[in-house]
Amino acid sequence: MDRIIKLLTASLAITGVAADNFNVLQHLGGNAQWFPGPEVTGIASDVPSGCKVDLTAFFARHGSRYPDTGAYKEWTDLHARLQAGKGFKVTDEKLEFLNTWKPVLSHPERQIAQIDPTGYKELHEMGATWRLRYPDLYEYNTPFTMWANWYKSSPRVRDSARLFAQGFLGPNATELGTILALNSSEPASWMNSLAPSDLCKAYEDNGGGAYKDEWDAIYLPPIHARLNAMIHGDFNFTQSDVSIIPYLCGFETQITGRRSPFCDLFTKEEILQYEYAQDLRYWYGTGLGSDIEKYQMVPVLDKLVQRFVDGPDATYKTGNSTFVPPKIIAAFSNDGQISQLLAALGVFDKEAQLPGNKARPARKFRASRFVSMRGTVAFERLSCVAHASNASYGTGKNNTTSQTYIRIRLNDVVYPVVNCTSGPGSSCPLLQYQGIIKGKVAAAGSSTKLCNMTDSPLSSKPSASFFMDNTLPYAKVIKP
Repeated sequence: MDRIIKLLTASLAITGVAADNFNVLQHLGGNAQWFPGPEVTGIASDVPSGCKVDLTAFFARHGSRYPDTGAYKEWTDLHARLQAGKGFKVTDEKLEFLNTWKPVLSHPERQIAQIDPTGYKELHEMGATWRLRYPDLYEYNTPFTMWANWYKSSPRVRDSARLFAQGFLGPNATELGTILALNSSEPASWMNSLAPSDLCKAYEDNGGGAYKDEWDAIYLPPIHARLNAMIHGDFNFTQSDVSIIPYLCGFETQITGRRSPFCDLFTKEEILQYEYAQDLRYWYGTGLGSDIEKYQMVPVLDKLVQRFVDGPDATYKTGNSTFVPPKIIAAFSNDGQISQLLAALGVFDKEAQLPGNKARPARKFRASRFVSMRGTVAFERLSCVAHASNASYGTGKNNTTSQTYIRIRLNDVVYPVVNCTSGPGSSCPLLQYQGIIKGKVAAAGSSTKLCNMTDSPLSSKPSASFFMDNTLPYAKVIKP
């Protein structure tokens, strides 16, 4: 029995799970590989009885990746100081690896900012999962159109769409798949792309601002002191080093496929404090606690809902031609856009603002559950049978009609829309949800004024029509 327990414990450790089933990798905000979210809403993810999904869509962050240049420099700076302090000793075996540690990238000049093998795995599996989850929404061996943010800093978003297509379409992905990569830096894409904030002059992601600064000043110093008390000699962690230890834990684990030793340096309580810092980063940087940033994806959501209202078989005019969008709408972007979309959805509208001086354990918003690598905001249009009695007409028979609803899944978990749960499985009547989003469009006001673009040639009224138009000039065609 002891041997079995040891084997189980070793197995759990590989994936970041401690013996008490606390998985550190599921509490690292946007800095860990994908996990399905915990079932915290109590709503079954199965399609409700009497309903079928006849149209679905998702916005996903790119898959797991190597670090960007700035983050990698933090790793190399730490390594250089460790090398310079070769005489240090540690009093806790968890820190012994520091004597031989070096950054895990083998070819940084080629790997920086790229999707890594864990990302390959996530995205192939995601493609196959969506194909199996909605078998009636794609006709075998037919063309399939997808969307991606061009993201000029790195090909990782486009590559994520390509890898998803390979899992979804299989060996014929190159022949069947078309990815429309929307260049959100092109003036013609004004408020009609997967990253509208790229052209918004007033947009500024403050990374959590004063709230995160306040929390960092509370939770980091005790960890800093605790770790340095176990190190003697010519090396000490700086507080900045301490702040990136969970980041290193998440990234090293998904880059190597092995649990990083950095995952052992924070206690469970300290990891939860870091997780709250990540919540503040997204809530106040790009989410519901931000200023104009929270409105950036509202026009995109508005048009997606219109696509759902139009129905699965809608056809759209595109110049002299027509376009029939797929019944599975697949779109890839970055964590900032996922966070902006979360702010627009309506599922967190009753969430109180997050304080910077203490963590709020009962909060519904936890960035770890939404903006992880491959973090996914998904929508399902439910067509449900409703039975209405015809007794008033004297027939004594029942008349069967169909009603439509929408439900939202965040990393596979169903999250209810605030004040809109009257449908099957706590779903929201589709037209009611459209009204909610129209209200958010009105609250946001003019995008031109919001972004301080009144003196810009882009100040005409924008419309996020890209899901309905495959002829946009800034949409570059990419094959899987």
